[in-house]
Amino acid sequence: MKDSGIEWLGEIPEDWEVKRLKYFTKINPSKSELSTCPKNMQVTFLPMENIGEKGELDTSLTKELSEVINGYSYLRENDVIIAKITPCFENGKGAIAKGLTNNIAFATTEVITLRCENEKSSVFLYYLLYSSPFRKIAEGTMYGAGGQKRVADSFVANYHFSLPSLTEQKAIAEFLDRETTKIDKLIEKAKESIELSKEKRQALISAAVTGKIDVRDMG
Repeated sequence: MKDSGIEWLGEIPEDWEVKRLKYFTKINPSKSELSTCPKNMQVTFLPMENIGEKGELDTSLTKELSEVINGYSYLRENDVIIAKITPCFENGKGAIAKGLTNNIAFATTEVITLRCENEKSSVFLYYLLYSSPFRKIAEGTMYGAGGQKRVADSFVANYHFSLPSLTEQKAIAEFLDRETTKIDKLIEKAKESIELSKEKRQALISAAVTGKIDVRDMG
């Protein structure tokens, strides 16, 4: 292990580097690369309500490129997006862009788009942006008042993080995909159990107050 030189980060593995996100990703890529695309081409449209809190995206909405090229955030297949406005940021809205119509989407302007050169790096980046250190520090830097607080693009660009090799990024991404899927399944089972218990509780109350249960000899 070695000292990262970043107080909150502490020690990191010897072969990991400390980088700023702007040197690892392209942030809010330019729409100029779409200059040769036909204006009537269909692309995915992502309002905030179509962006989930666990990486889900509803990509069913489409619009013509000419309708969305101005006034919306541009992204491509495998880009990572995170919501930047409260409470969407705190609630974890964001995703890796998958299943986009013609590999292109336009989203609400209240997201930040990050692009990696490698698909596995995108998965690693997605988990990095959902780690507690990033979230806590970002929340502390939000600007604006009340329900209009935002994470600044410049904060994301200049955020320091520890970067492993591409091979290790892939291993970390696959490990987290596997383990978080297990945890999510356990959470769903727990929710189902809670709902079943609520139903049993309600049925018990209903039966007791309607005379379906004789409680006279029940202590």
